[in-house]
Amino acid sequence: MTMKFFRKIRGGKQPDLDRDAGRYWSMSDSNERIRDQSHWYGEGRWEKERWLAYGDFFFDLAGKGLRQASGPDWRAGLKAKTALDWGCGGGAIARTLCAHFASVYGVDISAATLYECRKRMADLAAPETDERRAATGDFTAFHFPSEHPEAVLELISPATVDFIVSVGVFKHFPSQAYTLKVLQVMERLLKKEGFLFIQIRYFDGAEKYRPKEGDYARNVITMTSFTADVFAGQLAAAGLTILRRERDVDGEDEKHEYYFLGKGT
Repeated sequence: MTMKFFRKIRGGKQPDLDRDAGRYWSMSDSNERIRDQSHWYGEGRWEKERWLAYGDFFFDLAGKGLRQASGPDWRAGLKAKTALDWGCGGGAIARTLCAHFASVYGVDISAATLYECRKRMADLAAPETDERRAATGDFTAFHFPSEHPEAVLELISPATVDFIVSVGVFKHFPSQAYTLKVLQVMERLLKKEGFLFIQIRYFDGAEKYRPKEGDYARNVITMTSFTADVFAGQLAAAGLTILRRERDVDGEDEKHEYYFLGKGT
């Protein structure tokens, strides 16, 4: 399938990057490269052991913040709580959330990828598989239009989620302005005592990672990044507080920064 339509600016108008993002990721049903980028089990890089290890690594990384906030017995308390994976993709991280939380939501802008995620969670939960232990929570997946992240608030009631995770997603957002909208939605979804764990790409002056302003399909991998000050401003505007922050702890050398956040001041 051609991606030329992403690059056209009709009548001199600026491209609708929010909508272009939805068009791009919706092609996961027909494009192997996008399925790999969406972390589909068995596609591209994601053979079984790597897919499982990816989810385990990021759950453990998020667990550092949960332990800091809730104490050494933090895992035990999760069985009564609700988690949400924003941009759940093929479900590598959703799998680990299902193993620890009573209920888990997955939201994504690609209907095909959500179908894959639902299927994977159902397969892992089947009694005949050796991965039953990895998917025991109640999993519900929701699709929302890329240009309207606020629609998630119509699917999931505000102030009902204990923990939100989003890894490998913010760097693909169409703009910094879009990022703020998502952060504001996340803040509304969280309970007062809830937490948020996200990965962003930080910008340290390297031209490769400079925030892009157009041609979503070409720039998707390095679309959006932040200086520390700009992202701190977004968090403040969304009503979120930094509790823990780490850089480059995943060994990928891609300017990844991890934030563990709470609500309010």
